Amino acid sequence: MNIESITIQNFRNIGKERTFLLNRHFTAFIGINGKGKSTILHALRVASGSYFLAIPDVKSRHIQKDEIRMDESGKLLLPQYPVKVEAKAFFPGINEPVIWRRQWLEGSSSSTIRNSDVGNIKAIASSKYQKVTKDGDDTVGLPIIAFYGISRAVGAGRVTKKSRIQRLGKMLFREGYQDWEEMKAVKFHYPEWLARYEVLLNQEKEYPRTKEAFFHAVKTANSFITQMEFYDGELWVKVKIDGDESNMLPLSLHSDGIHYFTEMVAEIAYRCIVLNGHHKEKAVEETRGVVMIDEIDLHLHPKWQRHVVADLKKAFPNIQFVVTTHSPFIVQSLKSDEIWNLDKLMDVAPDELKIDTVATEIMGVSSAYSESNEGLYNKSKKFMEDLESNKSVDELQKELDDISDPAVRAFLELQKISKGK
Repeated sequence: MNIESITIQNFRNIGKERTFLLNRHFTAFIGINGKGKSTILHALRVASGSYFLAIPDVKSRHIQKDEIRMDESGKLLLPQYPVKVEAKAFFPGINEPVIWRRQWLEGSSSSTIRNSDVGNIKAIASSKYQKVTKDGDDTVGLPIIAFYGISRAVGAGRVTKKSRIQRLGKMLFREGYQDWEEMKAVKFHYPEWLARYEVLLNQEKEYPRTKEAFFHAVKTANSFITQMEFYDGELWVKVKIDGDESNMLPLSLHSDGIHYFTEMVAEIAYRCIVLNGHHKEKAVEETRGVVMIDEIDLHLHPKWQRHVVADLKKAFPNIQFVVTTHSPFIVQSLKSDEIWNLDKLMDVAPDELKIDTVATEIMGVSSAYSESNEGLYNKSKKFMEDLESNKSVDELQKELDDISDPAVRAFLELQKISKGK
């Protein structure tokens, strides 16, 4: 699955129908809060979740009642119809794009699942489901579909004991897509899989060399990691940043950025292996699908933000990532067709700009300086201009007294003296 476009109408805080084209590898949405970044991700979750309407073992994602856009009409808030989320996507082996939609029509009690709306996507998913569960074909290519919200770090480091890892028919779908619509660390299953890997391998319930695929993907996605092992139910890693290498520590004892991001990509890699383990050491890199991440820069140090996109593309070359971000460093790392600026149109590639230009010209920050430094700059500039005016010595001294930085005050004092004031 590779989603080419998403069309949204009257969904959450997007009213008038809008269509967003998506890059086949990576798309980031930026804009001030309230512009619709997260709305677009939630719409993609509804669209991609339609794939599961034909799979009885996995929860699909419908339009929720509280996602219907409300507009003011006098003193009242009235729901706006129709609510529509429409996707156009390409699937391996199908030459033409596949189009499907979810709608909530006026007078309805829920979003539609009419065959005219979702028949195409259901047929594709049903065919794959039947091949696996009825025909026993374990070489069917299955797409990863996963949504990571801002609460994804909840419960990080815990080992779940709720699932029975098996590569058998319905269980494959259940394990590969469990909790796909709200992935949280408390429900991550990769630790249990790693703990039981050798047993599963001996019981022929796991493909060989998939563990190598897992570690390779996680280390590639987190290029700070120099060494990784699984011990006592947890990943242990050694990281090297700015030439300083850490000791080998449990993931939970590293910084929040390394901890939470590594947990996330580890679960992505694990799901790829569950769904497409027949590719063995290439299970991760051969997996297609879409992964949605809200605020991808969450907890990440600016130095990491500069290359996190490139690392993800390298680790998961066939997965389509759609994310939101507030980070100018991430924006700077993107090509022009990988970014949607919901504040304004862009006519320049952000990867060709300096970081302060990205912040001011693309992300709408009024200045590249901090507010305090910006205020100091403006006061100093005004003082220099007033030196050339007819302002009195007392007025100039009052302005000078209002500047707290001693170095700046000393410089301006010398300028004042040189002007004979």
